[in-house]
Amino acid sequence: MTNQAMRTLFWGYLFIFFRVQIGIDWLADPFGYIMIATACTKLSDAYPSAKKAGIWAAIGIFISLPGVFVNLTEQLFGWWGLYAYVLLFLKTIVAYYLFTVLLQVAGNLDNKSLVGRTQTVFRLHIGVHLAVLAVNSFSMNASGDAWMTVSFLLGIFLIVMDIAFLLLIGAIRRAAPLRPAFLKET
Repeated sequence: MTNQAMRTLFWGYLFIFFRVQIGIDWLADPFGYIMIATACTKLSDAYPSAKKAGIWAAIGIFISLPGVFVNLTEQLFGWWGLYAYVLLFLKTIVAYYLFTVLLQVAGNLDNKSLVGRTQTVFRLHIGVHLAVLAVNSFSMNASGDAWMTVSFLLGIFLIVMDIAFLLLIGAIRRAAPLRPAFLKET
């Protein structure tokens, strides 16, 4: 069950991470949030903190619907720029609660290196996302090349941390048993 839920979680976050915009977003965020909510539902019996992640993912389904039809990778002004900022904030909240679940799953696997890796990626991932949110809120009122450089570098770090998060989910999925211990025959 955990293995299957981790696979669904991986694909859900991948849908949120990638944007394939040809007219509409072909890897639509709402589908990613549906997959994350489904995975959290599967995990909620064994890991109660998955309920909060599932609730935020369910909120993400509805908030991200307009993003399917708008190219959010373009330079956006007005309400659409604010909307893209809200989506990043939502993604950060969902990632935070997913990390709480991943820490519990890694702890139950009795794999100290995986727990340490999860904690390290958690700190860096959330730190980079919060830094991007902070810089984005100040950079619109600042001018100069320094802000552009900082925004560009943080954008690169953001991509790297999202990839690290996907790799971490994959590592936990590979370490998780195919059947939970309480379902195995004695």
